[in-house]
Amino acid sequence: MGILFVLIGAFCFAISNAYWKKITQTIPYQIGMFYRGIFASVVFAILYFGFKSHPFFTGWTVRELAIDKQLLLTISICVFNIFGLMFFLRGIQKAPVSLVVPVSALKVFTILTAVFVVGEVWKMPYLYAFGLSTGGLLLLYIDGSAHASVKEQKLGVLYGLASSFFWGSSYALYTYPIQWWGPLGFSFVIETTAMLFGLALVIKDGLFNQLLNYVKSIHIQTYIVQGILLVAGGLAINISYQYLPIMVINILIISSQLLSVLLGFMFFKERLSIKQWVGLVLIIASFFVVAAAA
Repeated sequence: MGILFVLIGAFCFAISNAYWKKITQTIPYQIGMFYRGIFASVVFAILYFGFKSHPFFTGWTVRELAIDKQLLLTISICVFNIFGLMFFLRGIQKAPVSLVVPVSALKVFTILTAVFVVGEVWKMPYLYAFGLSTGGLLLLYIDGSAHASVKEQKLGVLYGLASSFFWGSSYALYTYPIQWWGPLGFSFVIETTAMLFGLALVIKDGLFNQLLNYVKSIHIQTYIVQGILLVAGGLAINISYQYLPIMVINILIISSQLLSVLLGFMFFKERLSIKQWVGLVLIIASFFVVAAAA
């Protein structure tokens, strides 16, 4: 069951990562973060305050949200995670998605945090799966770098590593707030925090007066699509923490890169190079290794 939730989340994130590039071409990423956050936080607020007691959501809430030390720690983890999104969005504005995504997907920081901070037990199959998936991501990156300038390559690595650090470390720490609040309560907190963080960036970067310029029907459709992907993907991943070890979840999430490439191949008729095919095979192999270990 846990693997199914991870795959749902990975599928949603794969589409979302590719879709962000289109968004940031016409909408400032700060404004996109804010409006997408509004949609997601409203949906989670309705689910949490209106339906958390429904039998369907049994186990999705551990206890009621309360203003205490654990909530403050949860918000801190959320802010740390959102820095990952901020660097990712800046990265895809300055470098091709094919460069930023593979680097941002590296799980080195997740593994280090899971083992040395959370105290998760390391298993040898994780090493095999990590090696295979990292090799696959490296091949995808090399293929993308062949069509990019030196400046784009440097920026892609820089922003990709920054997002990998903030995303990877915080994903390992997710286990704590999910234990405290449950996946539904935590999802509500993190998306509300992301929405407020986006608003803070809008104000900081002097874009507040432009907010009304990006509420046309075409923009609203974009926010809804991204919001749906966020709600479905984020909640699915958060639920998976109740079933699987941290490292299993995060190695499996790399399959979102596989899905991104395959979506381009199937729907946009993008031709895949030999390096890409080999990279995809390595990522698929890592999936089966870690799934067997789970």
